[in-house]
Amino acid sequence: MSKSNGKLQEKVRKLYDKISQDFYLCRDDFESNGEKFNSALLMGTLTELNKGNMLLFGEYGGGKTTSAEYLQSVFNGLPLDLVKRVAIRGNPQLTEEKMVGRPHYGKMHQGEEDVVWQHFVQIGPKIFDEFNRMPESNQAVVLNGVDRGEWNYLNDFISTGPQPFFATCNYADRGNNDLIPPILDRFDVAVESRFPGVANALHIAQDYHSDKDKVLENFELTRKALEILSSGESYEETQKELERIVRDYEIILRDNEFPILSTQDREKIEQEVRAVSFDRDAEQYFAFLVAEMNTSQKYGQKRSIDPTTTENGLYLQASFIGSGSRREEKSIVRYAKSLAWLQKQNEVNLDHVAQVAPYVLWHRIKWTSEAQNAFKDNDRNDPLDLYITKNFLGDGISEIPGVKKRFTESQENYQRVIDLAGHGKMNKALKEAREYMADGRGHPIFQDVIKDLERR
Repeated sequence: MSKSNGKLQEKVRKLYDKISQDFYLCRDDFESNGEKFNSALLMGTLTELNKGNMLLFGEYGGGKTTSAEYLQSVFNGLPLDLVKRVAIRGNPQLTEEKMVGRPHYGKMHQGEEDVVWQHFVQIGPKIFDEFNRMPESNQAVVLNGVDRGEWNYLNDFISTGPQPFFATCNYADRGNNDLIPPILDRFDVAVESRFPGVANALHIAQDYHSDKDKVLENFELTRKALEILSSGESYEETQKELERIVRDYEIILRDNEFPILSTQDREKIEQEVRAVSFDRDAEQYFAFLVAEMNTSQKYGQKRSIDPTTTENGLYLQASFIGSGSRREEKSIVRYAKSLAWLQKQNEVNLDHVAQVAPYVLWHRIKWTSEAQNAFKDNDRNDPLDLYITKNFLGDGISEIPGVKKRFTESQENYQRVIDLAGHGKMNKALKEAREYMADGRGHPIFQDVIKDLERR
């Protein structure tokens, strides 16, 4: 990792603390390497650092949108009222024209084709409130936007590149729709916005007109920003004009004792996060997890079109429908690296990966009914799917060992095979890998290693 004096981490920590103490009152429910955080605020902070995508689930009025608005405002130098104004509010009547862009009606009557882009597309950081009120048929409209920052309408397009994207979802009711698997896979992490505790709730209740938000609001700058967004200028020109709004707003933030992350700061953070490496335990646990999600002794590899089977043991692949994806693996790496960076660590350790991975996977995985039945009556603090994921990725339960437990049991054998191959003893490595595979009953990592060794 490129050497850092820790000042950037301190800035980010101060922003996190400022939000949690003065704006988004919450309880800690996440621990990594002995430090405690609030999962929604931490994952939101990491989403800002690596320009990721995050889903927030929860009850009505539980603070989902509120936390996203505060994060988007202070991390990106945008007035809070502007952040609220350009967000999309989900409803069944949403169309591509309401979300992305519409024809320029004046030019259309003259036989010309031109696009008027919605403010939501033009602004950098994005919030889609009540995301699951959008019909399933319309969710594909935002796939490329969420994934790559590419927005298309008619024969025109805007490419924003990756930007922090937050989407909130209420728990199921009659007005909600399911999120289609392709859109779920494009969200790096998911969290639950939780009850903050009675003491915090009583304090929040006293601020019934949200007077504290006035510190972050600025009507004049918001009005100017909206005029820029409606000017019809090119996307590039619009961004240059918005930079002046950001600079003016940063003065207001400084006056209210908020640290400022400049463009240079964010670029430096991205470079430093990229440079964080995985230590051996973290890398190997990650390899075991990927193997369990993607390999199948019976079918060659894990597929969504094949049934689950326990013939070769109670590995993770036997407990969920579908398979792993390259997006979720990238998400684990990015968020584990971001967390390690925030904790001023030069390397990602096992704790970083094991703590982050459940938040990357729980919204993407469809557990079998057998897996759900094994946990549904347990006492728990998490939503059921997150609780199951934490157990399966950790030590598991007596009847079903978890990935971390199996990793601990098989790591020494795996390392021996790796060492033999590293010293050029391919035949010996292949022989031992086959022994550890135990006719299909051994850990799936050895099945995958055997395929690589046989090719050599």
